[in-house]
Amino acid sequence: MGVAKVLIIDEQNKYLMLWRGDHPRLPNDPDLPGGTIEAGETPEVAAVREVQEEAGIAIAPYDMKLLYKGLDYSMHGVEYSLYVATITPRPTVALSWEHEGYKWLDADTFLAEAKDATDTYMHMVYDIVSKNL
Repeated sequence: MGVAKVLIIDEQNKYLMLWRGDHPRLPNDPDLPGGTIEAGETPEVAAVREVQEEAGIAIAPYDMKLLYKGLDYSMHGVEYSLYVATITPRPTVALSWEHEGYKWLDADTFLAEAKDATDTYMHMVYDIVSKNL
């Protein structure tokens, strides 16, 4: 089992952050588009599918660069994959039912939101992105 998400950056170097709505475990927590890798999927295929489903943004595997893949940040043995994709011009976001809002944030604000999240995936995002800026 694994989770694959994508950090999307626009031409103004703004980072897309989503917010969960009435999530049972992580209400109003920041998030990235992406999610659970389904049976038979690679992390790349799952990331592309989930970004389309959750944010309405079409990307291809070659649009993404792997930033991290591993178990180091997971409390439950779930493999985390984090990709980055720079998309120009800024794509239109069409949220699914899973999220109630989104913002395009500068790097410092994005990192502060990720650091303060409840979700351990977002703590990994903070750590990896802050080391790679």
